[in-house]
Amino acid sequence: MSSKLILKIFFTLILAFIVYSLYLYISRLERFTEISYPERFLSSEDFCKDKEIRRLSFSPNQIQDLQVALNSLTECTFIKLSAGNFTFNNALTINGVNGILLEGTGKSLTTIQFKDAGNVNGVDVEASNSFTIRNLRVLDSPKNGVEIRLSENIIIDNIEVTWSNRSGESMKNNGAYGVYPVNVVNVVLQNTDTFYASDAGLYVGQCINAWVRNNRAEFNVMGLEIENTINADVHDNIVMNNTGGFLAYDLNKNTIVSRNIRVYKNKITNNNNPNFANTGIVKTVPAGVGIILTSIRDIEIYDNEIGNNKSTDVAIINGLVSETPNFSEWPMNNWRAYNIHIHNNRFLGGSGSSVDNGNTNEKDRPLGVLVAMVFDALKEKESSGDGASFTYPNMIYDGVEPGYTLLTMTTWFGDIAGNHNQICLNNNDKGKFSPILLDMNLPALLNNSEDPTKESIASAIERGATLTYKSDDNYGGNPPNGFNCEGYKFQGMPKVEGIPTL
Repeated sequence: MSSKLILKIFFTLILAFIVYSLYLYISRLERFTEISYPERFLSSEDFCKDKEIRRLSFSPNQIQDLQVALNSLTECTFIKLSAGNFTFNNALTINGVNGILLEGTGKSLTTIQFKDAGNVNGVDVEASNSFTIRNLRVLDSPKNGVEIRLSENIIIDNIEVTWSNRSGESMKNNGAYGVYPVNVVNVVLQNTDTFYASDAGLYVGQCINAWVRNNRAEFNVMGLEIENTINADVHDNIVMNNTGGFLAYDLNKNTIVSRNIRVYKNKITNNNNPNFANTGIVKTVPAGVGIILTSIRDIEIYDNEIGNNKSTDVAIINGLVSETPNFSEWPMNNWRAYNIHIHNNRFLGGSGSSVDNGNTNEKDRPLGVLVAMVFDALKEKESSGDGASFTYPNMIYDGVEPGYTLLTMTTWFGDIAGNHNQICLNNNDKGKFSPILLDMNLPALLNNSEDPTKESIASAIERGATLTYKSDDNYGGNPPNGFNCEGYKFQGMPKVEGIPTL
């Protein structure tokens, strides 16, 4: 082989390596949407203040008239439903009309039911700005209870969404989401109750500017979910008796990357119900998780009451941990959880000792299996010979770092315990239980393979790569350097004219 050919092959390989490296780097870049706030929130009443308003009233025996009215809506139509049960055989649809108000007499008095409808949403709204729905109950929608898409200035106030299937296998037939605003700019979700949704009871996704407050989510798979959303205040909600409580999550490579989220003054307790999801990412959630932070950043969680979630109170994990079982694919799109400030919360205890209620499932909920294995290994190592009890960690962090390697694709730079993702914990000792964080350090648990084993887990713990941190430990920065928690107080939502009061 000639020297010229050898040089040509050499430089081709170098070029290919550079191109491949650039591809990996670019594939992992996050997209940033600029943060902006509304100058004014235009509710349906504000939008129609100087316009002609068409007011229509209907009782349950006027379903056909109501359907005709919905099919010929004009701007600024206010619809009032009397007390009683309105049964629909199709979705209640509003499309491309602004300034619509749909109002019942009260969420315990007016019911719109969709049990005999086809595979449709209950209330289905698209491209309709300044829409308000309030004071009614949505029952048995085949898909989502209330879905609102591609709209601005939306108010969801004082409604209930629920299903009649409340036990056993039949719950898998319930609709996925209770309340589902998606691709909405400026949304207020308040005073609303959701029960028995087979995905999430309360959901805000791919939205900009959200006020989520004074709601209740119970008996759903996931109680409350914020996904790919910029600017959100989530406060004074009761999230309990679900499979999992609160989820903040970013879908990989979505054009809206979450920023500036505050979660405060919520009650997130006793989320231990068995998982009855039929499909989707929530099917992988083990029972007994209070808060899940997945592929999220710039989020502040404070002044919440959290406890009695039997798997863990707080889980902070890389987004692709649950999206794919193929660990070797992670480094190509490694959207990590980072810039997270968890402080001044009240933990009640009761977490860790019964992961997935003791019914771990390797096929459907492998994360529960992994956590249980790590807990067992820690207990075996840390429990003393005289029978001293082991204190289970109530916060879990996967420890997947931002680094990656180009060639092996199965390892990360530095599989040692540390805080390279800037997870900041302080002053969380106001309740009955002082929290303990388990830094699982997943790369160390894997030990360069695709699946962890009992041996690899024991090895990671033995060499100090998987550690627990108590409330008085300095968890921040790359040890021994601390991390400035004060730098991660996020602005949240400012006061905006036109926002309805609670």
